[in-house]
Amino acid sequence: MPVSDQRGFTLVEVVISLTLMSLLVVATLSAVRTLGDTQQRVEAATLRLEEMRLVSQFLRNSLRQAVPVLTMARPGGYFLAGGAELVWIAPLSGVEGVAGLQYKRLFLQGETLRIQFVPFNPTLERPEWGGVKSHVLLGQVSEFTVSMREAAPSDWRSGWSEQDVGVPHSVKLQLRVRERYWPDLVVTPDLFQALVSP
Repeated sequence: MPVSDQRGFTLVEVVISLTLMSLLVVATLSAVRTLGDTQQRVEAATLRLEEMRLVSQFLRNSLRQAVPVLTMARPGGYFLAGGAELVWIAPLSGVEGVAGLQYKRLFLQGETLRIQFVPFNPTLERPEWGGVKSHVLLGQVSEFTVSMREAAPSDWRSGWSEQDVGVPHSVKLQLRVRERYWPDLVVTPDLFQALVSP
């Protein structure tokens, strides 16, 4: 019987090549999974930033339009703030078919930042917020503080009561959402911007 010069792979060579192939497959699958996880994290961060942008824009626009409307009960204007609550009067357009001046109340309930709207009534001393529908602005809010200052160079303070006249020069909102602090939202009502503009 003639002996062939062709030689096959030994068992050791086959095992080594299969091991190398397995390592390549594992590395490829790990890279694909890492890319998938990265995409999910990027999408989650994008959603958080979009939420921050939308809520900040809504609050900034609403507070910029705050007006020192005189009411029978509050001849000095209507604006209240204290703790984790803010109440002011500003125009509202296009929300559930309601337009015109509205009492607006921004408050923290549990870990949810909510807002309420009541149509403006100059004879009303204070809206009864208990029966008013509230709208969720943000969830997972662990901190919400309101500060304001009476004039541009003055210090920030934590309250604006019925004894204060008109609306404050600036309002600062500080939020901690999902264990991350948002940038401070500082708003100067248009009323004051018109006074300082040339």
